Amino acid sequence: MSDIDLNQLPLLDEDIIIELREIMEDEFTDLLNTFLHDLPVQLAHMEAAVAQGDSNELYSAAHKLKSSCGSLGALRLAEVVRRLEQAGRDGTVADAVALLPLARDFTATTMARLQQHIA
Repeated sequence: MSDIDLNQLPLLDEDIIIELREIMEDEFTDLLNTFLHDLPVQLAHMEAAVAQGDSNELYSAAHKLKSSCGSLGALRLAEVVRRLEQAGRDGTVADAVALLPLARDFTATTMARLQQHIA
């Protein structure tokens, strides 16, 4: 699906986190809390779409999550979600089955790392 090696991408781009903290100041924690609350919900939407063979719903759920991940510097998760989005766009839900375990793992590790940034 992609020739980008996920292990070459940082889990979190700390420069993006620092920049967001500086720009958003007091709202930064709210942004992280909202993302951390929404992330498992969006993952569940993608898992349900794959289980139901619904490529349109997979595309929609992944598309929404991809930009949020990228904006917060969650680069590995953003790349896996981009691949899920592409599978949905291509109507190849079967390809997404192999990506879901990666998405789950990166969701858990990303959430743990982001929680360290909450003051």
